[in-house]
Amino acid sequence: MNGPLQFNSQKWQLQDADGLKLYLPRQHQHGCVYFQANWSFVPSDVEMETAPADVPKLRLRIIGFVPGLRDWRDLESLFLGYHEPIDGSEELPETRGPDIFLWPPGETKPFRHGSWESDLKFGERRGREFDFSLEGLCRSERASKFLTDQHVKEFFQQPVSQDWELPEWIDEGDQLSFEGRVELKEIVCSVPINCAQPAEWARQFSRRELAVEKFGPCSVSGGGHSTGKYDPQDDIGGAGRLAVLQMAPD
Repeated sequence: MNGPLQFNSQKWQLQDADGLKLYLPRQHQHGCVYFQANWSFVPSDVEMETAPADVPKLRLRIIGFVPGLRDWRDLESLFLGYHEPIDGSEELPETRGPDIFLWPPGETKPFRHGSWESDLKFGERRGREFDFSLEGLCRSERASKFLTDQHVKEFFQQPVSQDWELPEWIDEGDQLSFEGRVELKEIVCSVPINCAQPAEWARQFSRRELAVEKFGPCSVSGGGHSTGKYDPQDDIGGAGRLAVLQMAPD
């Protein structure tokens, strides 16, 4: 995983990433596969080899879903977002950009979470890695209020401002952009609680839902592992066990 990030006027360089995770719930919501990725960035002028332990860090997390994904390779060239795709292709009506969680240095709560308009583009695939770009806009209070008023008027079929009539400050606010590569590292499955072979159940489920051909190591919550059996004494709750399948090395 690599790539630069720009948050407003400041540039950051990637220090750490855990790759892309795909989540397979047993009960699908509209056939969606959920995903998550986490990054940690340091200022662009920091020397990575000699970076001090207390160097300021910016943390970024994205969480979203992919509708109708039946093969993990179909992530290639996939666009999810609030705006028109860059290549002009028709956007599926149920697609939306991922939720953005951003923690500036020293912050313990996400910065303006829930207010981001985001666009995400998976590009060319090389093995388990994809070209990847993310754009996010968190509009200012007045810009957000203006757009909300526009949407209310449109809903009630009242006249709204044309594009050429929109104020210059309509896109003002906090902006984020990232370009690089992301590697698919893990598939996470919710396994039935009474399953005797949770790891094998998760592998079969992933083959069926994502056409995964090879797997690396598997870990199962509640003390289980790739050869573990169901034990009623495991502290795993009533909903099931969580199996984490590593993607096999290329």
